[in-house]
Amino acid sequence: MKYFFIRIIQTLFLILVIGLPIYGQNAELLTADSLFANQKYTEALKKYENIFNQDKASPAMLTKMAFIQEGLGNYADALFYLNLYYLKTSDKAALTKMRELAEEHNLSGFEYSDFKFMANFIRNYEVEILCVLLAFSLFLLIYGYSKRKKDELPRVSLFLQALTLVLIGLLSNQLFLADTGIVSHDHALLMTGPSAGAEPIDYIEKGNKVTVLQSDVLWTKIRWQEEVAYIRTKNLKTL
Repeated sequence: MKYFFIRIIQTLFLILVIGLPIYGQNAELLTADSLFANQKYTEALKKYENIFNQDKASPAMLTKMAFIQEGLGNYADALFYLNLYYLKTSDKAALTKMRELAEEHNLSGFEYSDFKFMANFIRNYEVEILCVLLAFSLFLLIYGYSKRKKDELPRVSLFLQALTLVLIGLLSNQLFLADTGIVSHDHALLMTGPSAGAEPIDYIEKGNKVTVLQSDVLWTKIRWQEEVAYIRTKNLKTL
């Protein structure tokens, strides 16, 4: 009986430890949604930002944050949250809205193609696609082995096996899933190298979207208008 009560106490303790943070997050989100519904947007935004900083943002929350930021005139932040929403959902309506904002403020980097749409689809379902490719590779391995036992040369399966392994390698190393970022400060200076003593290239305005090649605490290496440059990491929000 004593052991039974100890198990109950342990279970209740685990429920409290796990459940209270979840309840707190849900309560904060409900409060934020209530503030948003009552058009208290700046107060709602503070709540949403707190949840966002805990990596708990839902697609619906991201659209509300984008809406608030656009209303406040913070188009760079609005584009940032819209981009995150699109990366989570692949919703083409978000693409349309981003293009409208980009055109309105004369921004670059928001041109989309079928390849970019497919790359985002792969990003969202990377684990599932990898599992399918690994299963297919295993099937080909078993099939090829059975053919070899019969003294047959499985040329087709060998070709497919090689192709599958190449795809697995590309996907594992994310060779075609380039990171991107949105410039968060006006007149951010682009440099030829990761140093204050490097030659300046140009200024870039906030809201423009760039390809991120490499990043550390101080400097981020980017591709902008087909050229490689460096920008202060604090001036960029990575997606």
